Order: sequence, then C-alpha cells, then structure tokens
Amino acid sequence: MVAAATVLGLTAASLERHLVRGESMKPALSPRDTAISVKTNSPLGWALRLARRPRPGDIVILRLPWEHDLIGIKRLVAGPGQEWTDGDHRVPAGDGWVAVGDERTLSTDSRHHGRIPTDAIHGVMLAKVGPPER
Repeated sequence: MVAAATVLGLTAASLERHLVRGESMKPALSPRDTAISVKTNSPLGWALRLARRPRPGDIVILRLPWEHDLIGIKRLVAGPGQEWTDGDHRVPAGDGWVAVGDERTLSTDSRHHGRIPTDAIHGVMLAKVGPPER
C-alpha cells in the first residue's frame, strides 16, 4: 500500500499541464488544449530518459531562448548532428535540437533562431486534453 502511494505520488509530481495558447502547433494542438508532459528533471523523467531519449517527431515543452526562456510547445524534427531542411529553410547540423511548430506560417522557431540546447527541453508531451466543449 505504501509502495503504491509512493509510486502514485512520484508520478503525479512528475506530470505537468500546459495550456496551449497559440495556433503554431495546429492540427496536433489547438488553443485551449492542455498538453500533459513528464518533467525531464523529475524522478519519472529521469527514468524515462534512461529508457527512451527524445527523438524527432516528439512534441516537447521547452524554454524558448529567443523569447527570454518563455515556455513553449514545439515538435522536434532533427537531433544533434542532423541537418534539417524544409522548403527554403535549412538548419545545419550541430549541437542541440531543431524544434518547429506544425503550422509553419504561425510559428517562430528553429528556422528563425537556430537550434535548441538539449537542457532547454523541459518535458516530453504524453497526452493532450481538449476543452470540454470539444
């Protein structure tokens, strides 16, 4: 019983909710959706990092260096050492991650500001919850 309560407590302390405010991640996330993530610096986050590192395709919660470390939500599209191109945009291979919004016309991201340091990734999204009327 105590073990189960401890596991539940650690899991709850490891999860965060993030309210989506903009449209840069449409159609995956819309305004007023809630993204549920696992904090990378939590006990569960440490365990998950050992089992599975972030990879291209993951939606992550991250500190946006170009927005004075404001927390944002973007999709990882290229990892350390990988070059990324999309139409007229190119991010050369290097340290850190390329993170972009799904709705490119509404997103300010690595296409404009370069790579995101690995330590800027605050959490990996596990699930989304839409507002009650959806």
